[in-house]
Amino acid sequence: MNRIINWGLIGLGNASLNLAKEFNKINNSKLVAVASLTKEKRDYFSSNFNFDKKNIYSDYEKILKNKLLDIVYIGLPNSMHEELCLRALDNNKNVLIEKPITTNLKSFNKIKKKFYEKKLLIQEGTANKFHPFYKQVLNYFKTLEQSKIIKIKSSFGNDALGGKKIFGFRFKRINNEKRLFNKDLGGGSILDGGIYPVSLIVDIFNLYNINFLNEIKDLTCQKKKSNNIDLNSKLNFFIDKSQVELETSLIDNLDDSLEVYTNNENIHIKNIYNISLNSSIIFSKNNHQKKIFNKDEKSSYFYEICETSNLLNKNSSVSKNFNDEFIKIEKNIDLLSKWFNN
Repeated sequence: MNRIINWGLIGLGNASLNLAKEFNKINNSKLVAVASLTKEKRDYFSSNFNFDKKNIYSDYEKILKNKLLDIVYIGLPNSMHEELCLRALDNNKNVLIEKPITTNLKSFNKIKKKFYEKKLLIQEGTANKFHPFYKQVLNYFKTLEQSKIIKIKSSFGNDALGGKKIFGFRFKRINNEKRLFNKDLGGGSILDGGIYPVSLIVDIFNLYNINFLNEIKDLTCQKKKSNNIDLNSKLNFFIDKSQVELETSLIDNLDDSLEVYTNNENIHIKNIYNISLNSSIIFSKNNHQKKIFNKDEKSSYFYEICETSNLLNKNSSVSKNFNDEFIKIEKNIDLLSKWFNN
């Protein structure tokens, strides 16, 4: 019989809220504790979720000392991921970290070293990757020879700035105090949204057992920047003869999509990053189309909790082994860093 996995949330932004809403739908997972430096957020969670008041913390260190917790979710700004992850592991807590797990390889290697030492579970919280629809997309690529892929395009971006545009110009100023536009907090379009197309491309080429990062050629990058923050960016490179084009943005509503062009077929996956009943796979060949729609109403956050708790239930010491998923996370950070630093 599966035991109940007790969760704590550190940082109470939108991602934490989306996770919190799912716990009452899951049998083997329980939200036990939360922590935030912001009183308004603590009060909101206190009012809207069923907590013992003693398990609502204004101090991150105190929630990590809570012996009831099996795992903590870290939903803090990117610049704080490394520190809180290491502190959590030092307190023998398994960890799910909001994407990206960290912002560069030097930081990742510190986490990797601690991972080997503590032998606990670390998951990167790119929520859509846990959804069955995402796995259905990857299953399609298992049937497709890599040599037939001519081009892959993917984009993810939202207008986080807001304000009206007049003749294509927007006069609203960027608030560099906000997390998304704050360099010191790890903001910018690449570190915030770029991880989505990056991790998808890593997952796709991982299926072909390609030494992915060593095979990248002709990498180029375009950026639109303000106050040293990338607002929009495009990344282009080749893997063998397959061209890859990625784009992310904080100032434009981009297609939440993946497009694949082969010798004789085009495939368009819609809403691959924000998976909903509107998500679909469209196959186009010789003027004929075939559509497959996602019919699963459950959210990516539901599956994120379920899969992580199931891993902990399968083996209470969980990943005493260096697993394939962790290796892919390292590739994510490497490619993301190349994009960011190019």
